[in-house]
Amino acid sequence: MKQDQLVIQKIEAAFPKAIQGTDDHRGEQTLIIDSRKLQKVCQLLHDDPDLQYTFISDIVADDYLNDPSADPDAPRFALNYHIYSLTTKHRLRLRVAVADPDKGPRTVGKVWKVGTWLEMEVWDLMGIVFAGNNSLRRLFMPEDWQGHPLRKDFPLGYEEVQFSFNWKEINDQKLHGLRVTDDTYTIRSHSDSVQELTVEELRAKVGTRMEIEDPEGNMLLSMGPQHPSTHGVLRLLVELDGETVVNLAPDIGFLHTGVEKTMESKRYLQGLVLTDRMDYLSPTTNNLGYILAVEKLLDIEAPPRAQVIRVMLSELSRIASHLVWLGTHALDMAAMNVFIYAFREREYILDLFEMVAGQRMMTSYIRPGGLWRDLPDGFIPAVKHFLDFFPAKIADYDALLKNNPIFLNRTVGVGVISAEDATSWGLTGANLRASGVDFDVRKMWPYCGYETYDFDVPVRTEGDIYARYRCRVEEMEQSLRIIEQAMAKLPDGPINIDDRKIVPPPRSELGGSMEAVIHHFKLWTEGFKPPIGSVYQSVESPRGEFACYLRSDGTAKPARAHFRTPSFVNLASLPVVGKGVFMADLVALIGSADIVLGEIDR
Repeated sequence: MKQDQLVIQKIEAAFPKAIQGTDDHRGEQTLIIDSRKLQKVCQLLHDDPDLQYTFISDIVADDYLNDPSADPDAPRFALNYHIYSLTTKHRLRLRVAVADPDKGPRTVGKVWKVGTWLEMEVWDLMGIVFAGNNSLRRLFMPEDWQGHPLRKDFPLGYEEVQFSFNWKEINDQKLHGLRVTDDTYTIRSHSDSVQELTVEELRAKVGTRMEIEDPEGNMLLSMGPQHPSTHGVLRLLVELDGETVVNLAPDIGFLHTGVEKTMESKRYLQGLVLTDRMDYLSPTTNNLGYILAVEKLLDIEAPPRAQVIRVMLSELSRIASHLVWLGTHALDMAAMNVFIYAFREREYILDLFEMVAGQRMMTSYIRPGGLWRDLPDGFIPAVKHFLDFFPAKIADYDALLKNNPIFLNRTVGVGVISAEDATSWGLTGANLRASGVDFDVRKMWPYCGYETYDFDVPVRTEGDIYARYRCRVEEMEQSLRIIEQAMAKLPDGPINIDDRKIVPPPRSELGGSMEAVIHHFKLWTEGFKPPIGSVYQSVESPRGEFACYLRSDGTAKPARAHFRTPSFVNLASLPVVGKGVFMADLVALIGSADIVLGEIDR
């Protein structure tokens, strides 16, 4: 029996009428579930030995207000749960209609631990309440923010509000973790009132974020958001008993890029440049994930030559990103030489990107239907030179660290997370594979022809910081294998599909063809219009699974664009893994997670 049919049979046998409908758009199976039975259905899918949907990738909320493609009598909101069975290699989407956002479905946090974190994102940005989730609070927006930014009727703009603090009273009370720098603190808010906060109210605010008691003798420390070891604008609220971390809570929301909201006002091709700036250490991977989702909506596929070039550049981007992680992670533990050497080799890779795309980082090189342009002369020889000298550099990095007693003392057996917890918390990339779970999107659900490449996925079982280090170092070696194979199989031929309604005509045609001029004009002024439907496309980024959810309402702009960013999900487990470690080890633990704040914030 096919897995799709088995899932339906199991649900109907246990919960009659729980399935209210099905959909199969672009090969993605969707089951429409009665919201009152969602939690029980999810528990069944998770626990059943024949199904084993032990992994949840994302929860995406949709707002159909004034949507021309929607049924006017249907509920305004919908939730999409993207769940995986890593055993059967099957993906499934559960969709739930939500008529009243204050009465959403029951939490799935009891099924998958990361579900609570994902629901907090949905509540903050879309305002849907999940029954039984007692942790719903602002993740990205200020605590006093009025409204939910991703709703279709949410107004743009803000006002500045002055919050005044009695700093003398705060200092007299010896409130830990606050540094007095000014008499006022400015935040952005829709509120037009000015609040006077007492020290008790300020303590209450911090306590709410921490969700802990503040017992006598423990120190409440604010680490970040301007701190070199948080690898970006991340703030950690840490409760310390001496040097031991008793509890901690990540405080995000300092980088308001507004990518998902902005996407809705841009044509599909215009939205490409926004993806470069999410994970700014691996922008090519972001481009690829987004463009593959657009191509799935359009039901098109790039030519073979473009596919191979995409793979080559993705793996170069993976190595460049891992070099930044390796250098900064080693620097966190005072290994300065590795930092200098790693950035030296990264410069060479950025030169390759500049050669092919005219940009070192924000390339926007991968386009719907293919690529911006073909590879320039000299690119292939330059890549071959990189393949010749880089393996020895990896060996140099490893020689400096793998037998270093200081590095080993701070990584071996520190920050351990089990395979079961890593899966339930939604970890991906090296953070998951270091705990013994063999999950790599390139192998599980290949794209761009990855199934035709011979490479291994490094997996460890220790689940500690050192295991994550080993996985990423070995991944760089495997990326070299893939790049070498890509160059060997690089075919001749076009780099773009021959569809002038999606890909602009070559400049050589514009001088002699009025039809080409018309296509060029209409494409750049109106864009293309994918058929009505929604897709969810995953790729393997250097940090794990990067996924893009796109919903088309038949117009030239996406009705909904959402990104599942691995750094955001990986961050959710930090309070669990970090509890009980020393403060100095917390620095190493953050580095081992390899987070990029640009893709964490919204």
